[in-house]
Amino acid sequence: MLARLIAKESIRDLVLDYSSAVADKDTEFMSSLFVDDADFGPYGKGPDAIKRLMETTMGELELGIILVTNHRIKFINDVRAEGEVWARCFAQNASEGYYEQVIKYVDTYRLSSVDTSGIGAWKFEKRKHLLYFGEGKESPLVQDPANWPSSNIGVGEILIDDPDVQEFRKNQTNRN
Repeated sequence: MLARLIAKESIRDLVLDYSSAVADKDTEFMSSLFVDDADFGPYGKGPDAIKRLMETTMGELELGIILVTNHRIKFINDVRAEGEVWARCFAQNASEGYYEQVIKYVDTYRLSSVDTSGIGAWKFEKRKHLLYFGEGKESPLVQDPANWPSSNIGVGEILIDDPDVQEFRKNQTNRN
């Protein structure tokens, strides 16, 4: 029983790490979250394939935040599990602009290694992104800086410091 609880926490951390990899636009970290033989369809298999897929989907990403909720995990056996994760995504890229999505991820997880303490490292074997809807909206990145805590409305310091956001904001200023 304790081993399953520890495994569930490892899988939950894996899903949160995926969200961090998107937010940080970190394809190296993203590739470490999948088993070495993971299949990415037309992009191929393995770490190079996920990097190609992420370059396609995140290559022009200016903002990507995934909020995770409703994570269900079902163990198939001691080394495989399946999961369902609901998420809300706030994103912006150069070609589509700002958008918000509701996503259902359908996952297969695999235990990839066990350390000396007996704790297992779980990775994605497969992750299917099912889009419920995406809605285009006006970009919040064009707002003035919030300078929190003096204001709760505006762009915050994390985004102000991001080089991709700085470039986007500079281009918006040049258009006006």
